[in-house]
Amino acid sequence: MDDFVISNLNESRNEWCSRLVSIFTPLIADGIRSIFDEAWKMCVTNEEVNKYLMTFQNLLSHIPKWNNSIIEQEKTHIIERSGCNYLEDLVTCVHIIQLKIMTCIRVGNKQKKIDITIPKLDVFIHKVYILVARKVYSNVHLFEKNISPLQQQKNNRELEIIIQECIMNTIRESIPTEEIIRAYMDESIEQEEEVYIENIEEPEEKEGMVDGGNTTPENEVKTTSQVEVEKEEKLKEIIDAHESEEPPKTVSTIEDANPEEKVTTTTLSFNDIDSVLDSMNSIKKVDAPKDIEHLEEISTNRALEQKMLDDEDDFERLKVDTTENLKLMDFDVLEDQAIKSLDNDSLVLNDIEELPAVAF
Repeated sequence: MDDFVISNLNESRNEWCSRLVSIFTPLIADGIRSIFDEAWKMCVTNEEVNKYLMTFQNLLSHIPKWNNSIIEQEKTHIIERSGCNYLEDLVTCVHIIQLKIMTCIRVGNKQKKIDITIPKLDVFIHKVYILVARKVYSNVHLFEKNISPLQQQKNNRELEIIIQECIMNTIRESIPTEEIIRAYMDESIEQEEEVYIENIEEPEEKEGMVDGGNTTPENEVKTTSQVEVEKEEKLKEIIDAHESEEPPKTVSTIEDANPEEKVTTTTLSFNDIDSVLDSMNSIKKVDAPKDIEHLEEISTNRALEQKMLDDEDDFERLKVDTTENLKLMDFDVLEDQAIKSLDNDSLVLNDIEELPAVAF
């Protein structure tokens, strides 16, 4: 924006400040001269003409202690003499433009909020008088009498410069310089967001053209409510058609011989708690579930126990007594003796016919 360009702000500030200074300077100078005239009259009355400058300094030192009535009189005097009824608005405008110039130089791009207290017109006038009185107190020679007209003009010019500087210093003192420095010179993090706005064009509705260029739609466009009503009507028609149809007849293929007789089914159930007699002939109840998994587990355990018993019996039958030492030579001797005792002639073959030799 153009109002945040430094060159534009400087020009605007110079214009508004020069306007304020040009109005206040001659009126403040008249007020200081009226104080000097009062000091001169007091010295003449007391026949102490040589002490007029000292008396003038004493009156200047009382300016910071002015009461509200004196300040209000000076305010009314300045407004009437200047003929400007917007002096208070002018003071506000000068303070705002001064604040804008001081906040143009900053670290980030964002404008931060700064609170400023703009003084009222009577307070502003009193502050200007206080600063001018301090400067004139140290430069009291500007009101020296019995000097040449040329020197008196120089003194008047110097007094105007002092008043102008005091007006600008009063404006600067009202600006919160410390808050501006802390707000804009401290470290800060700023995030920038870019927003893209796209215009989405809606498709134009197609319209049919009829004689003479008059645009009339060929088919009426149905609204969503009409479409929903039509759908509901169709659904009702379908439901009514289904309800009106006769239900399909069911034909029983197998007829019961005695339909009145009821088939009774018996179920077999097992109790999970068994009664067991112990060695003392006392009955004890044992939890023995009869589900398939438990029964399979019991049968598996019994099969394993039976197999182990069979293996033990086989081991006992095949047990060999190894207490006596046996020699294999004994068996060989018995076999040789048996072979020798056999005689071919003594062998009698019963029912065996000896066949004659046949030559081939």
